[in-house]
Amino acid sequence: MSPLVPIAGASLLLLLLLCWLLGRLIRTRRVFEIDLAWWNSFSPERYKPIARLLSEQDFNYIAGLAGCDRRMAAKFRSRRVKLMRQYLREMSADFDKLQAIGQLMVEAGTAGRELRELLFERRLRFTLAMWSAQMQIAGFRAGLSRVDTTGLVGALNGLAASVRQQSLSAA
Repeated sequence: MSPLVPIAGASLLLLLLLCWLLGRLIRTRRVFEIDLAWWNSFSPERYKPIARLLSEQDFNYIAGLAGCDRRMAAKFRSRRVKLMRQYLREMSADFDKLQAIGQLMVEAGTAGRELRELLFERRLRFTLAMWSAQMQIAGFRAGLSRVDTTGLVGALNGLAASVRQQSLSAA
């Protein structure tokens, strides 16, 4: 077999992956009915707990408790992973709402090209950080890695601050 066949196959796979990523970044997300109460009460601080949710300290503490066996520790770990995935789903939904608000500002003419570019850049950062977190969670479940959500929370914080500032300057 020619050495070009595996290289061509890998190149095609990479090209398909890049096209899929670009499509995910560009495609219009579902339209949200933005609730003013949500906008007024939203704070990225809500996602602070995810930094410690899968912390090894907690798992070591639980494992050290009297009467804790492997089954109980595994159940605790499984529940924490489930909670983390729920937080990530909610974080993604909030991120999409913030993106929708930013897009509305751009389309309404109250924000300029800078916000449009910022929205794209934040979407890219958030998407990559979300994929990284999902892969880290898979590694965590197998006992192979830690989960670092700082990039994810940072992307959400940055978008929230930018959209808030733009809304204040437009008012």
